[in-house]
Amino acid sequence: MKLSKAFNKTKLLNAGLSSEEEFSQKHSVEGSEETWVLHATKRLKDLKHSTKMFPEGEQAISTKAGTYLVSVTESATRIAPYDQTSGDKAPLQRPTETWPSPILKKSSSSNGKKMTTSQTFDALNDKRATEVASTEMDDGRPPPPEKLVLPDVQRTAGTSLSRLSQGATCKPKTYIVFLKVHKSASSTVMNILFRFGETRNLTFALPVNGASQLYYPYYFTAAAVEGFSPSKASQFNIVCHHMRFFKPEVARVMPNTTFYFSILRNPVHLMESSFTYYKGASSFTKARSLEQFLNYTSWFYNASATDSHYSKNLMTFDFGYNHNGNFSAKQVQFMLRAIESEFDLLLISEYFDESMVLLKKVLCWDLDDVVAFPLNSRHNSTKTPLSESTIEKIKFWNKLDWEIYMHFNKTFWEKIDWHIGREHLQGEVRALQQKREQLARSCLQGGGSVAPNMIIDPAIAPLQYGSARILGYNLKPGLDKPRRKMCQRLVTPELQYSRLLYRQQFPKKALLFSKTAHLPKQYHRRTVLRRNMRDTFV
Repeated sequence: MKLSKAFNKTKLLNAGLSSEEEFSQKHSVEGSEETWVLHATKRLKDLKHSTKMFPEGEQAISTKAGTYLVSVTESATRIAPYDQTSGDKAPLQRPTETWPSPILKKSSSSNGKKMTTSQTFDALNDKRATEVASTEMDDGRPPPPEKLVLPDVQRTAGTSLSRLSQGATCKPKTYIVFLKVHKSASSTVMNILFRFGETRNLTFALPVNGASQLYYPYYFTAAAVEGFSPSKASQFNIVCHHMRFFKPEVARVMPNTTFYFSILRNPVHLMESSFTYYKGASSFTKARSLEQFLNYTSWFYNASATDSHYSKNLMTFDFGYNHNGNFSAKQVQFMLRAIESEFDLLLISEYFDESMVLLKKVLCWDLDDVVAFPLNSRHNSTKTPLSESTIEKIKFWNKLDWEIYMHFNKTFWEKIDWHIGREHLQGEVRALQQKREQLARSCLQGGGSVAPNMIIDPAIAPLQYGSARILGYNLKPGLDKPRRKMCQRLVTPELQYSRLLYRQQFPKKALLFSKTAHLPKQYHRRTVLRRNMRDTFV
């Protein structure tokens, strides 16, 4: 009953954030960004939760903004017309590709003082984003920015990570929130966190009743965590299951010293993957190809469908924002600044090894802690090459995701330059890759991944979903017990590993939700889907 009330409260909150008609209409009539912020600030003052302030010198609103800026931004744009392409009625225009404006910093002109709200808007209005090239590297990755020389007064939001850098007093971080963004190598990161926590007897914030997600796709609520009690101090170390981010509720579960991070993926690659993996989603079901979907989005896409986020601005949705929002340039800037204020680090999946080196650095972990085998990866036969026109259409259709990705791709390399340096990074990456190759030779039969129909042990077979063929692994025979356990953890998919952790933390309750130790074979897909539905909140 308590859980049901909490969920209903979250639903009402979500509905309330989308029905501020008087506020939204006033904003749309006056067309004033200053008026919008004044209204937003007034609403923020009425909220009771206290969240992390914007870093000094970067305050877009000099109040307790935190995640509530997310909610207010979303409500201000939710009733705007849905941003859909025009199908075949008109050719798509190439979107303007820009770096978002730099974060406001201390400078000689401001004498190191905080800027007022009006000064902030003036500064935002004066700054213009600069165009960047859309070319990619030969391996499909976007090119990193040029090296940056960042004096202390010009470090961007999040580069306060210097306080987390390794040193004489550096201690491994054990209070961690990972926002698991879909289709962004997040399953591999999740495995890293699972192994780190299990070997150190840390406590995970697991979904209630052994489910696989934290009330997704609705906003996260603390009541979705098994064992959470509002009357007790925080007793969890790691949150890493799928959720739609809502900072005030997450802060109820985790202490205020928690390290928050996530990982992003190029929206072009993400949507190509999503179309294959989520082929059963309402927007993709009838589309014969991704190209056809993009050409006729007005016919295929239903913005009000509960699963519409899988086919448009998926990263924006996971971060807690309106994926259908028609954001102005300044509202996009507020979204980026809100994300920067809530997260200590944003990684880039196209630079996964570089990301793990940086993560190791800021968490004060060892190399062994971040080495991993790729999980939930697709077989090449289910990957579709994209034409240049399709790539541009994807960027345009997912322009909020594109803004997020381009901005944090830049800040990622700023952090690399500031905390590691490109030359030292190369050596760290080589050491990580060599360690992974050693583990592959030691653990894996054949030294790598195999197609789904070649997986021998069903206990470590990944879920086969949509039209994708998800690769798995076979362990070498004859491994001694300690090594076999270590190797098996490296290749255990998230659903099986999550159930294992649930049984360890809640052994008695786990008996009530006992399931087979492995997933059905690929051709039992309907059984998998029915079982998965029972694992989620409806």
